[in-house]
Amino acid sequence: MKNYLLGLCSFLSVAVWAQNVSCEEKVKTLLIDKIKDYLSNQLIPYYSEDDSKWGYFDRKSKRKITEPILRDAAFFHPHINLYYSLETNGQENGCTGKIMGSKENYQLENIYESDYQIYEAMIPPESMVKKSFKDKVDSAIGGFEVDEKGKLTTFNPKFYNAEKDQPNIFDIFQFKNNHYATVSIKDNNESFYQVINQKGETFSGFERLKNYPHRKQSYSHENDLWFLIATSENQFVFKSLFEGKQFADTFDNTDNWENFAQTIGYAVMSTNNKKGVLDLTTMKWKVKPVASNDFWYLNYSSLEPLAINYDKDEYSYNPTIIIPTEMIKKNRKNTHIYLQNSKNSFYDLKMKLYEPKD
Repeated sequence: MKNYLLGLCSFLSVAVWAQNVSCEEKVKTLLIDKIKDYLSNQLIPYYSEDDSKWGYFDRKSKRKITEPILRDAAFFHPHINLYYSLETNGQENGCTGKIMGSKENYQLENIYESDYQIYEAMIPPESMVKKSFKDKVDSAIGGFEVDEKGKLTTFNPKFYNAEKDQPNIFDIFQFKNNHYATVSIKDNNESFYQVINQKGETFSGFERLKNYPHRKQSYSHENDLWFLIATSENQFVFKSLFEGKQFADTFDNTDNWENFAQTIGYAVMSTNNKKGVLDLTTMKWKVKPVASNDFWYLNYSSLEPLAINYDKDEYSYNPTIIIPTEMIKKNRKNTHIYLQNSKNSFYDLKMKLYEPKD
């Protein structure tokens, strides 16, 4: 009973302290003061079932460095973003901001206490956003034309939705100096997707797709374009556009497969309910799918920002660009790559398990 009361008093004192200090003080005391002697790419999150929170342990020694303090698992690459992390009072709020990596001495940026807020979207008047495409319809061309920036200029009437006054051309992309597009066609009141060239000609295997075909990130060494296509409900295949090749395995789970396509080029995929890691640059398995594989999510840590090939913020994804293959190889060398399992522990790509010592 005495030990219980001591523990309760300790918990209450920490809770009271947490409610009366600033977010910057909390981040410094609970996190930075604990990790400041470690390289940020050596920090691995661990999950506490008792606290329903995450802390950090050292990759080499496996020693726990911090208490469980964060709501989410966050790897430094090279910084972390707090988003309603480090609870302030148990409510739906917390501390928001950025913590830089060890190369920048774990400096803080814009750390503040945040509350969930709902904002009413400001929608411009219809007259300000409505754009007519009627004058771009041209029956003299079989497909579509673009300007020097790859923007749509004219297109055949069969790709025009007169009712909505807009083209049914959703994705125009360039490959080896030629332009192609994903379009929607209606036939006998049935709508389907196609992939066409500029002449409006469809590619074999891409004529009548019931679901939108998702184009895989292209890399500089590739001579073909790959699309992820739904063959039936919850069944998908990768198929190439020009040569008509098809990846040997059929996938049943494709969540988040594009997340790291432009940085490390790997994706967690599931085939026959068996998880594996697909190398998107080679279209080969890095970790072959087997029933014993227990992982869902991919992540990585790094000391420096990974190379990117476009001038946008770090969360942007632009599938129209071609990524240099050598850039992906360099990024892989500069990272520790992890797979998160159902128990909230992490493997590397050699399936070595990383867990903290109790």
